[in-house]
Amino acid sequence: MICKCNKQIVGFLIGLVVPLIFSFLLFKGRYHGDLGFDDFAITMFKLQSLGKLVSVSVLPNLLIFFVAIWTERLLAARGIVIATLLYTLATVVLYFLR
Repeated sequence: MICKCNKQIVGFLIGLVVPLIFSFLLFKGRYHGDLGFDDFAITMFKLQSLGKLVSVSVLPNLLIFFVAIWTERLLAARGIVIATLLYTLATVVLYFLR
């Protein structure tokens, strides 16, 4: 059976969207203040902790990557790796942007 989700762009989009959803879920589950998510992200940037949030939010990409490998969707796995590398670059920039 031919899977239409075995495309590099699909993996790339999944790799970009899943960390955003996971960081929002972390925000909803752990933060009980009156700030919105955008104000929370700005505050995290000012406190120099946004890099930590981004690096934790990318962890679900690892699970999705392994599922893509196990189901032989190698092009999608490649896209997930590329998106994760972009998040890695953003994290490094956020850590050294002081």
